[in-house]
Amino acid sequence: MAAITLSQRKELDGPLLGVALAAALAAAVLALYIAGHPYIPEDAAIERGVQSTSWGPLVLTFPVFSFIGDAKGAVLEAIVFVLILVFNRRAWILAAAASLTALWYVLLNHLVNRPRPTTAQVLQVTEHPGASSFPSGHTMFIVTLSAVLMLGLGRRFLPRRARPIGWALVVLIVAANAVARVYVGAHWPTDVIEAILVSVAWLTVVASVKRISDRALADPHGG
Repeated sequence: MAAITLSQRKELDGPLLGVALAAALAAAVLALYIAGHPYIPEDAAIERGVQSTSWGPLVLTFPVFSFIGDAKGAVLEAIVFVLILVFNRRAWILAAAASLTALWYVLLNHLVNRPRPTTAQVLQVTEHPGASSFPSGHTMFIVTLSAVLMLGLGRRFLPRRARPIGWALVVLIVAANAVARVYVGAHWPTDVIEAILVSVAWLTVVASVKRISDRALADPHGG
């Protein structure tokens, strides 16, 4: 890879790029390990622990995260993109670039052919998706969609004091999805962790490009 020039460095946000590199390195290490160790006893132990836990009202959200798979997720993503075009057109490049996490999912899913959990390994399997278990496509979708909503719309229109609440909601949604994907037996915990790492790596790369982020995140409240 060619060296980054001084003028190019000025076009990048250093801290965000550092986060991206750290997340990408962690994702690469985990992917290599999983490729050589498809079954991890600790993964199974954590999954059984999640499945044996009473999650109370949170369980009511689990079907929602299962529902958004397949073409329904693409429709939802298209709706969000239209909202971006209507209410913050300057963020369309950020939204389009962020959606390329789907390509990372396809690449990893084909490179690492990992069997999904079975009832012989965990307590329950109530959802039976096809293809490889690694990484969690639902999780990558949720991370991408919620981050784009917050960056493209929430950060632009929410008052500065309300933004931490918005980001806390993003974290809660991602966490609920992560628990749901493990609880139903569709994924191993490390599938979900990989999905979060890859999504964070790519989204922070996109946001680190100032020509993209400065336009998308222009603050109407002066912050």
